[in-house]
Amino acid sequence: MSVHCIVNQIRCRPCSECILCGEKGEAFYQNLNDLLFGVPGRWNLKKCPNPECGLIWLDPMPLEEDISKVYVTYYTHQDSNEVHNTLLRRLYSFIKEGYLATKYGYHRSSLAAWEKFLSILIYLHPLRRASIDNSVMYLPAKDSGRLLDVGCGSGQRLKLMHDMGWCVEGVDFDPAAVNNAKSKGLQVRLGKLETQKYPDNHFDAITMNHLIEHVHHPLGLLHECYRILKPGGWLVVVAPNCESWGHKIFERNWIGLDPPRHLYVFSMMTLKKLVDSASFKVAFIQSSVSSDYIFSASYALSKNEIIQNGHVKLGLLKSFMAKFVTFLQSIILLAKPNIGEEVVLIAEKLNK
Repeated sequence: MSVHCIVNQIRCRPCSECILCGEKGEAFYQNLNDLLFGVPGRWNLKKCPNPECGLIWLDPMPLEEDISKVYVTYYTHQDSNEVHNTLLRRLYSFIKEGYLATKYGYHRSSLAAWEKFLSILIYLHPLRRASIDNSVMYLPAKDSGRLLDVGCGSGQRLKLMHDMGWCVEGVDFDPAAVNNAKSKGLQVRLGKLETQKYPDNHFDAITMNHLIEHVHHPLGLLHECYRILKPGGWLVVVAPNCESWGHKIFERNWIGLDPPRHLYVFSMMTLKKLVDSASFKVAFIQSSVSSDYIFSASYALSKNEIIQNGHVKLGLLKSFMAKFVTFLQSIILLAKPNIGEEVVLIAEKLNK
C-alpha cells in the first residue's frame, strides 16, 4: 500500500472511494483540526454522492500502523469523575434500578415493589431513559451469558455488566485503556478483535459503543463478530449519527466528526447497509440522545471554548442551555426519529 502523505509523522493513505457502494467521494469538510486532544495536522473528510448512501470518511486516512499516535492522550485511558452520593442521587439510583428490573429484567427478584413503581418516573425524562438504556447497551438480562465488549476502554461499562450478571470480556487497541480495565479485575485483551482467535459461536452478545467509527475495516470486524456470536446472539452498535440535529447546527464543529480518530461517520442508512453486508438481521435501529455531551462539546468547539482531554467546561448558563436543548431534542425525536446524535443498531445472528 502506498503512502500518500505524512501528517506530522503520521503516515496516511488515500481513500478516494466509498467502502459501501464504490462511488468516488466528494470533498465535504477541508482542513479540520483536532481541537479535542491536540493531534497535529489538518484533516479532510469526503462524502459519498450516492443518494442511497452518503457515507462520510477521512481522506487521507492514517495507516493502521500509525493510528496509535492519535490516541496518546485519549480519554478512554481514564475513568469518569466520581459522582457524590447525595440524597437526590440515591433516589435516582432507586429509580434506575427499578427501570432496569422492569424493562430488562436485571435483579428483578431483589427489588421491592415501591422501587419498581418509582421506575415509572423515568418515562417523564426521555433523555435519562436513553442514558440508562445505553448503560446496559439495550441488552436484557441473561444470567451467565457471555458478553464481549469491543472497544471496552477503561472497562467501566464492562464492570457494570459484570455486576448485572453477565460473564464479560473486553478487547481494546489502546494499551493504557487495557491496563486500566485490567486493574479492575476484568478480563481484557489488547489488539484487534480479528487477531484474538475466539472460538466459533462463543458469545451471547457483542457490544460496540462508539467503536466502529474508529476502525479501518469495519466490514471485516463485523464478519468476525458474526463468526464468534452464537446463533441467536445479539450485536449492539452505537455510533455518531451524521444526520443529527447537532451536525446540522454545528457543521464542521460537530464533535461527532472527531478527526483524525473517526475514520468513518455513519447515518442510520449507512450503518444498516454495513451490518446487512455482514449477514446479520437488523432487528432494531433508531437515533438516540443519551447525554448532553455531544451538544455541549460541539457548542464549545464552535465558540472556541477550552476542552481539556475531552472534558467540557462551560459556564453555568451555557451548560444549562446545552442540557435544555438536548432535552428538547430528545422529545422532538418522537416526531423526527433520525435527528438524534447517535445511531443505535441491534442485530441478530440468525439460526442456520
